Amino acid sequence: MAFRSNRPMVSRARQRAMDRKKLLIGGGALAALAIVALVILLIPKGGPDPTVQALAQTTPEPTVEAAPATPEPTPAPTPEPTPEPLSQRALTRPSPTAEGFLPVFSKADTEEKIIAITVDDCNQTDNLRQIVDAAISVGGKLTIFPIGGNLKRPELQEVLKYAWENGFELENHTFTHNGLYACDDQTLANEVSKQQLALSYVLGQEYQCHFLRPAGGDARGDQRMHMYAKQLGYYGIAHWSVSGSSDNSKLVKALKPGAIFLFHTKDGDREKLLKFIPWAAEQGYQLVTLNEMFDYPANETSELTTPISEHEIPPLEPYETAYVPLKATAYSWEAYLLQEKLIALGYLDGEPDGVYGEGCAKAVAQYQKDHGMEANGVADSDLVRSILEGAA
Repeated sequence: MAFRSNRPMVSRARQRAMDRKKLLIGGGALAALAIVALVILLIPKGGPDPTVQALAQTTPEPTVEAAPATPEPTPAPTPEPTPEPLSQRALTRPSPTAEGFLPVFSKADTEEKIIAITVDDCNQTDNLRQIVDAAISVGGKLTIFPIGGNLKRPELQEVLKYAWENGFELENHTFTHNGLYACDDQTLANEVSKQQLALSYVLGQEYQCHFLRPAGGDARGDQRMHMYAKQLGYYGIAHWSVSGSSDNSKLVKALKPGAIFLFHTKDGDREKLLKFIPWAAEQGYQLVTLNEMFDYPANETSELTTPISEHEIPPLEPYETAYVPLKATAYSWEAYLLQEKLIALGYLDGEPDGVYGEGCAKAVAQYQKDHGMEANGVADSDLVRSILEGAA
């Protein structure tokens, strides 16, 4: 028995139409494959051909440059107001007395009710602490001149750091309380530089002083000291207009704008200051530092990168001597050198001490007489020059 298919019968005409349709579809597929193959052949193994890519890109429309924008007018800068010096303090700075000298600060020429109280030596730590607290209690500040050798005491280090943190000023009073006018150059350098290094040690920072005060203030006319202080960047020599050794009535009369008071830490000065400080504040006076009084910046500090023991002491640099007259009781290195020369010439006995006193004046008078000059014993600048620069 023959098996019979269940598919419907298709006419020959319809079969031929279907065959033609298949042929067209197959041909289209072959054509597509051929195109793909051609594209693959055109693409190099390293990536698309840049030329083909360039041709495939459309030509960009020309860019139309925009008209430059009209710049807005630059507004004229508003001038900043020039700050005026605080109460014109900058105008109160003294000038050097002669070429080759720094200014000597003994008072400020001002009408502002400000005073500067300076405290020297710091031999009594407890007294200093009370004085510092008295100034703080009235919103005031002091300028402290400690002897460098005293700074080895931990209790004094604590008080000075406390004062400095409260805006007080620390300045140079030499390392061993030296007058500086009769020591050699190396001793001078040690006395000044070691005291500043001691302050740097206490504060834990490189500390720059602005003012130098030799013991007694006697050598304020000594050019050599001035030149070394200038070499270290100091502003001048600190003196005073009123001494704390005065009695209370004189202190009261001395309370004037711009006055600089000198005190120490001994018991008598402490007792005076504990009364004088609040009384001056009640009179409307403000206690300021020397920097503030003369409109200087605060003493500069920087990181302490070199141990104090490894700091080198700067030697005194050569300078041109500015010969000045030596008046009675003048304290200076030039007076010391003049005495040396007069001793060598036989006009003076003993050892030089740097003080132009009565004996030195008599020796100068004899020298003048022997050289046909008026024997007045006055060592003017020309005479000092001729003796020091002349042959022994």
